[in-house]
Amino acid sequence: MEICVEGKSSKIEVQEGSNLIGRLFFLFLRISALTIGGGYAMIPVMKWELERSGLLTEKEFFRIVSTAQVVPGPIAFNTAVLVGRRLAGIYGAIASGLAVVLPPFFAIVAVAEVIRALSGISYVRSFLRGAYASIIGLVGSVLYRLVKNQRWNLYRAVMIGVAVFVLLLNGSLVIPVVILLVLLLYLKEV
Repeated sequence: MEICVEGKSSKIEVQEGSNLIGRLFFLFLRISALTIGGGYAMIPVMKWELERSGLLTEKEFFRIVSTAQVVPGPIAFNTAVLVGRRLAGIYGAIASGLAVVLPPFFAIVAVAEVIRALSGISYVRSFLRGAYASIIGLVGSVLYRLVKNQRWNLYRAVMIGVAVFVLLLNGSLVIPVVILLVLLLYLKEV
């Protein structure tokens, strides 16, 4: 198989009868399932695995990672999709992207099922109430730091106050209210 990167081609040796799409799927599935720490923690593991297997050079991999950082979305998913696309076309992109999201998806489903099964126990309910309260506290702490570091003026304070009031009245309008708020604040700054 031959792959072109900006006019330069690199040869990839694939054994006769091997399935590159399946190989990519299981490579990214293993990386996603065994790497702890999220997307950026997966990047060095992906680099090592792809180089070790002879699928990409270091330079090719870092070009892909650079592109993946610009594209909206999680870095590990974007990188896997772009690597899959580069090596095996659209089906490689689909297989690689799916492989990266399957382990966390099933982990979340399993944890949710355990919580649902145990939610009838009073100790578990108490734990969950405490966990919810701590999450609210953590989000509030981050929000406080964000608000504290803003340049405030009367216009910005009034607009945010109106947006919060509208959201308290009708929580289903979150997306339109946030978009409108950002636009109004941006237009005022320009």
